[in-house]
Amino acid sequence: MKNFSEHTKAVFAAMETTYDEMNNLMQDVALGREIYDAESDRKISKAEANAKILDFSRKVLGIEDIKNATEVRRAIRDNGRQWFDIIEDTVNVAVAVGLQENDWFNELVDRKTIGYHDRQDFYVENEAILSVAKAGTSHHDHVLQRLGVGQPISIPTELHVVKVGADINKYIAGQVDWSKLIDAITTAYIADIQKDVYSQVAVAVNQLPATFKGTGALNKANFDNIIENVSLANNGAEVILMATRAGVNAINGIQTVQYIADFQKDNHANSGSIGIYEGNRIVVIPNRFTDNTMTSKIFADQIMMIPVIGDAGKFIKYVEEGDIMISEIMDRDSKYTSDLQTYEVQRRYGTGVVLGRKFGAWTL
Repeated sequence: MKNFSEHTKAVFAAMETTYDEMNNLMQDVALGREIYDAESDRKISKAEANAKILDFSRKVLGIEDIKNATEVRRAIRDNGRQWFDIIEDTVNVAVAVGLQENDWFNELVDRKTIGYHDRQDFYVENEAILSVAKAGTSHHDHVLQRLGVGQPISIPTELHVVKVGADINKYIAGQVDWSKLIDAITTAYIADIQKDVYSQVAVAVNQLPATFKGTGALNKANFDNIIENVSLANNGAEVILMATRAGVNAINGIQTVQYIADFQKDNHANSGSIGIYEGNRIVVIPNRFTDNTMTSKIFADQIMMIPVIGDAGKFIKYVEEGDIMISEIMDRDSKYTSDLQTYEVQRRYGTGVVLGRKFGAWTL
């Protein structure tokens, strides 16, 4: 049980619920799970669950008149920390599920979670080069070092901050439901992770020998040769093709039509991807814009050829330290101060790339 104030404890008591019960309800709604109430022997509708969470949230914040902007602002200022403590658990779970359901992340990233100030080592079985990204406000500095055989490495963590804007205010006002609020927060955070991880992928691609890289319009003979080289360099391992939508379209374009099975045609009709290229599974990289300006995307138009060899072959090393924390930004520049409150999602994490195993990349 968290260290709640007397006010928050009174809200739990008045609503005849507990922290665990409310936390479970919040997670179920955020993740779209079916909710069943054993006491009343019935399914709880999404609308009913959302209404209960919103009512609880407003009570914890101490908001009586939702249309009074001053009251809302002061309530979040005075009681927001208690509410953030409750919803952070849901955000942590939602981020974890979002990453677990990402095939691209699962195939490329060796992920560790540690407590604050703990050390978590990754073990390197063969000689490799390590690149570690240290994140600043708008850039990455890469530190390269050669690692010996059988050497443990530790990835340093940095504080990463993602602004979630007015989403929380919209939720409190009843303009968006609970799942949309959590989705807005987790999407922003996952996008930040993907951007950082891809910066490491770019470093890894630059370090590859020429026999594992291609550029320009996709050429079938050269593409097939790189796939074979990746498999041979990893003891005949299966190779997965991971590509952005443009990359998938390029792969579709070099398939020999008469050899495409009916199920591949169905896949293409339903998802735009044939699913398999000459025995190699295709995974679509979920791309998104880097920010609200919508001028650049996180991932370049690229096809990656990844050997399937377990965690040893996951060349991206990613470590999370502690849990996600949500905070209201209090130290605004007076020039821009307004009634619109701004919030940050904060977490310490670090990424590194271990260039031991060979993979392939084709940049379009």
